[in-house]
Amino acid sequence: LARIRSAREPFVQPGLFRNGSYSLGLVIAVLVMGIGYSLPFLSPQLLAGVQGLKAEWVGAAMVPAAAASALLGRKAGKLADSRGAPFLFGLASALLTLGFLLLSTFAGAPPAAVALLLVFGNVGQMFMQIALTKTVSATLPKEQAGVGLGLLSMLNFLSGAVASSLYGRAVDGGAAVSWNPLQTNAGADVFGNVYLLLAAAHAGLFLLYRSRFGAGSNRVRPQAAAPAPGTQDGR
Repeated sequence: LARIRSAREPFVQPGLFRNGSYSLGLVIAVLVMGIGYSLPFLSPQLLAGVQGLKAEWVGAAMVPAAAASALLGRKAGKLADSRGAPFLFGLASALLTLGFLLLSTFAGAPPAAVALLLVFGNVGQMFMQIALTKTVSATLPKEQAGVGLGLLSMLNFLSGAVASSLYGRAVDGGAAVSWNPLQTNAGADVFGNVYLLLAAAHAGLFLLYRSRFGAGSNRVRPQAAAPAPGTQDGR
């Protein structure tokens, strides 16, 4: 921040963050990615710690979800182009919320069932990333798109690192009670509680996204980049 504010021609123009739609898109993306990191981080611990799978079988249990995401990737891109990013975001949010609710309820289920439930989350997360990238790019003028999307990618990695540490702390701390009355395996209480919180968080993020970027919204318009210092219009 100090470098950006002091440099004559900073790589990231401070004016970029005066774009309210872009800044809100970044906040939503950071939260979404933080939630999404629960799938590759918590799932192996659930499968190993609760279901008792060995490492090689943990990997095998996560293959169906990864394969489904790969197969549906092109479909998601076409949906974003034909129906718009808000539609794809809503679909992704529904898949993720449903996936986390099912994982919360059946955290102690057999490994095959958990492997199938992970499909909802992984596909939803892949749809969500495409929808958010398209949404954020639409808030930026052409000359700021590169640095704006680069900053989005950087913050996604930072979000994942912070979220993973929080999930690890939660699992280490355990859970005294289950917040989901339908989850009956005491050994999976902490996972059920975390997944339940993440489902609620996604429902809230959907409402936040909808309020600013929902279909028919006229508040998402790329803003022109601020004139560079020393130019005729930026004197």
